Amino acid sequence: MIEKNQWMSDFVREGHPAIPRKVLPDVGGMLHWGHSIEGDQFFLEDRGGGKWTVSAFRRNWGDWYESDETLVNWLLGVFHGHTASEWMPEWPRDHWFEPA
Repeated sequence: MIEKNQWMSDFVREGHPAIPRKVLPDVGGMLHWGHSIEGDQFFLEDRGGGKWTVSAFRRNWGDWYESDETLVNWLLGVFHGHTASEWMPEWPRDHWFEPA
């Protein structure tokens, strides 16, 4: 994760047209925590008071997405098809980590 954040930080510092803020390890930067199979890049942004919310660069849309949801709530919304349903992949009814 450290190497990926360093790479993303350097990439954004060079000027990315849609990613609007710095990435850790830059001071005050977002935490780059993952990506989708489509190449969307996921970040956690510090909103103060210990609240970190999910934001993303949506590759196929070429834009920036911000939510007010924390990671757990955002992921639950995605898995249930209530959050980011217009651009995240549809999830199977049963997941491999759940009993059928």
